[in-house]
Amino acid sequence: MATRSDLLMLSCLLLAIAGSANPALASEPPLQPEKPEETGAERAMEEVSKPFGEDEPPPGTAGEPEAEDPCDWELEDEELQEQSREVLRSWSCHSFRWFDGWWGEDQDFDEQAVNGLLTVGARYTEFYGFDPKFRLRVRAPLPNLTRRWDLVFGRVDEEAFVTDTEGQDRTFYNPGAISNRDDDAWLLGLGHMGKQRKSGWDYSVGVRLRLPPEPYVKAQWYYNKDLSERAEFRFRQTFFWRSDRGFGTTGRGDVAYGVSDKNVLRWEAFATTHDKTEGAQWYAGQTWYHLLADRSAFSLRAFIRGETDADVGLKEYGIDMIWRKPFTREWLYLSVGPSVTWPREVPEDQREMSLGINLWLEMEFGRWRY
Repeated sequence: MATRSDLLMLSCLLLAIAGSANPALASEPPLQPEKPEETGAERAMEEVSKPFGEDEPPPGTAGEPEAEDPCDWELEDEELQEQSREVLRSWSCHSFRWFDGWWGEDQDFDEQAVNGLLTVGARYTEFYGFDPKFRLRVRAPLPNLTRRWDLVFGRVDEEAFVTDTEGQDRTFYNPGAISNRDDDAWLLGLGHMGKQRKSGWDYSVGVRLRLPPEPYVKAQWYYNKDLSERAEFRFRQTFFWRSDRGFGTTGRGDVAYGVSDKNVLRWEAFATTHDKTEGAQWYAGQTWYHLLADRSAFSLRAFIRGETDADVGLKEYGIDMIWRKPFTREWLYLSVGPSVTWPREVPEDQREMSLGINLWLEMEFGRWRY
């Protein structure tokens, strides 16, 4: 003989089946008689008896749409520029979030903090020839590891990146001022996010992605000082170690002076030495930046570089000009400009004028910061 509990269970199952098959019935749950108090088992059976759709729908049934993943791309009805940017942002976001998941899940990953810069272009000079460039830098915080470190991934001028001899203003894609004309390399590293202070230490560790991998370690002491309302002085001393080049250090300083709201002058100089250099590689230059209408600008740079104790002490000097302008989008930039230099790398070279041209596109995504 069926007990009261058996009959209640049977009625619950019948209501559940009817509710899933009949949308009209599913929209209004059956009335239940009021009871002064429910037991845990009865509450559980009521949950089972709810028509599908009131709570989470079971697999294979229609229900409320899932929340959108901020890392997913949105390409519908978008132009080619937006599609390219979205695919790059989405790929970066998913990759960095996956890496952050290695260290736990108790911290929320900030998808909006993923940012990057893609550069595609080439440089041609009569002396060095054609030099194509494809560079990518992507950064994101790692909340599960620590909020004081950024994950850095990209294809960069590895020599200039590790030794801290990149152009001071990367917006204009100044090359590694002390360059061995090496190929760009893929790097993966962790960079310490120092507090916004006038002086202190920053650190980074990483690896060049090749077989076998080539690790590097870098520590940097910086000092910034406002000389006046228009002038600023910056100094950095970088200590680095690379598995293929050993230990080294780079000291660099620059002074920037704002002539007006649209004109800035910058003087910079640095020197670096490591186990593979004869003496110290050095560089000095002066750059004039001028802001034009519609967020376009140009830079004019005069520079000189060389190496002490080398067979040729003065390697190169000259001038270059870069014009930079937003190209169809406010986050997409076109840069182009000529150069005139007098290079000489080895004693057999004749120092002659070498004409050149630079052309590249830059695409930013996220809250990119140089």
